[in-house]
Amino acid sequence: MPSAEMPSIRPALSDLAAGILHLIFPSPCEVCGRPLDLARRGALCGSCWAALERMPRAGCQRCGWPFPAEAAVRGAERPLCQRCRETRDHFEVARAALRYREGGVARAAILLCKHGGRVDLLHHLARLLAVEGAAHLAVRDWDAVVPVPLHWRRRWRRGFNQAEVLALAVGRQHGLAVLSRGLTRTRATPPQQGNEASRRRNVRDAFVVRRVARIAGKRLLLVDDVFTTGATANACAAALLDAGACAVGVLTLARVE
Repeated sequence: MPSAEMPSIRPALSDLAAGILHLIFPSPCEVCGRPLDLARRGALCGSCWAALERMPRAGCQRCGWPFPAEAAVRGAERPLCQRCRETRDHFEVARAALRYREGGVARAAILLCKHGGRVDLLHHLARLLAVEGAAHLAVRDWDAVVPVPLHWRRRWRRGFNQAEVLALAVGRQHGLAVLSRGLTRTRATPPQQGNEASRRRNVRDAFVVRRVARIAGKRLLLVDDVFTTGATANACAAALLDAGACAVGVLTLARVE
């Protein structure tokens, strides 16, 4: 069973060895089906890795939602999207590295990690987030990193928490402490679906802080794999603020469009 706590063991060498082995025993990319090559990243061929859809840097000042054109934000010092004009968020800012869209490579890669057990690919995506996330958000302005927790039963079944793998990579890259037990999920919520209101109800009071002393007075960067409506991020941020955190930011691998 894979473990989130295990560091990535020479992933570049592992991929090189896998690429050489592929010359003898060919295997397909799990996204496009073409043969894997020496530029592979885990289960993705080099072409699919290069095709991961990046988020633009220009967008909503709070949540990072991309605006359709430069003209859409011209003249506004702190432009906000419609969602952020109508929503009271508990987090200060949210940013993502990749676009998560139907039929996209990023979506396929993330689902492979979560439901296909491809932890090798997840480690590559975690390093991408650690490096490229800093282009969207000043990571080192925060005191510590907190992964969004899984309920213990889901973590046991999956074998790892993808948010924790991402958070550990961000923490290592930027020299920040990772509070892996900063938050606890108190109940096994169903997978998020439906509109924003139903998602908020699903995670209401689902997160608590057990070790308040580690949270109080800190600026905390919450890390997760996907930002959809912000319901999970808001529920986690509310719990952290109630425990005494002075601010919460959100960094996710991908953002649903």
